Amino acid sequence: MLKAICFDLGSTLWDDYPSELHHWEHVAAALQELGHDVSLEQIIAESEKVIETYCPSLTRSIIWRLCGGRREHYDAVLKRTVPLVLERLRDKQEFLRLNPLFPGVHDLLEELSQHYLLAVISQNFVEAQLWLEFHDLDGYFLLVSISARESLYKPDTRLFVNTCTALGVEPASAMMVGDRLDNDIWPANRIGMQTVRVLADPYRLQQPRYHNDVPGATIEAVAQLREVLKENSACGTFTR
Repeated sequence: MLKAICFDLGSTLWDDYPSELHHWEHVAAALQELGHDVSLEQIIAESEKVIETYCPSLTRSIIWRLCGGRREHYDAVLKRTVPLVLERLRDKQEFLRLNPLFPGVHDLLEELSQHYLLAVISQNFVEAQLWLEFHDLDGYFLLVSISARESLYKPDTRLFVNTCTALGVEPASAMMVGDRLDNDIWPANRIGMQTVRVLADPYRLQQPRYHNDVPGATIEAVAQLREVLKENSACGTFTR
C-alpha cells in the first residue's frame, strides 16, 4: 500500500531549465575570459553529450570538458558563477521568473497531501528550502531532504533510505517522482521504491542503461500523476 510520495524539485515541480540556461550564460562568459572560445550554443550541445554519460552533475561536467580538464580553470569558473547565480536566485521575483511552476502543481499537492505523506528528495543547494517557500509549496511537505544539507548526494541510495526512515515508511510503500533516470529512478528502484519519471528538458534525452533505470510509469507532466495513482490503486501496485 502506497503511503508516501517523494518529489524531486527542478524539472519536476517547476521548470528550472531557464535557470540552467542563465547559469550557462555566466559559464560561457567566464570560460571566454579564461581564453576558451565557448558560446551558450556550444554549452547546450555539450549538455546533450554529458546527459548520455549519466554524470551526476551536469553543469560541473560541462565546465570540466570545455576547459579541457584544467583544474585551475574549472575551479575559477565555479568560484565565479555559482555565487552570482545563487545571489540572483535568492531574489523571489528573479527566482520565479527563471523557475516557473508547472501547471496544476498546487492543486495536485493539496489533493495528495490529504491522502499521502509528502516529502522532497532534491539534489540541490540549501537555498532550495527558500525556493519552496517562494512557490508557496513548503507547507505541503512533512520532510525536505536536500543533498547539500544532508551531505548525501544523488544517486546515493542513503538519501532515499534516510527519507523513508524519517517518514516512518518502508521503501516499498513509498514512491519517487523525478525527471532523471540516474539520480531519481535508479536509486529509488534499487531500494524498492515505486518510481515515476516526469519527462522534462533537458533530461528527457536519457535512455535506460538497464532494467534498474526503468521507471514504473512515465508521464509528460507532474499533474498526470493522478492517473498513475488511480491505476496504482486499481491494481494494487505497478511493476517496472
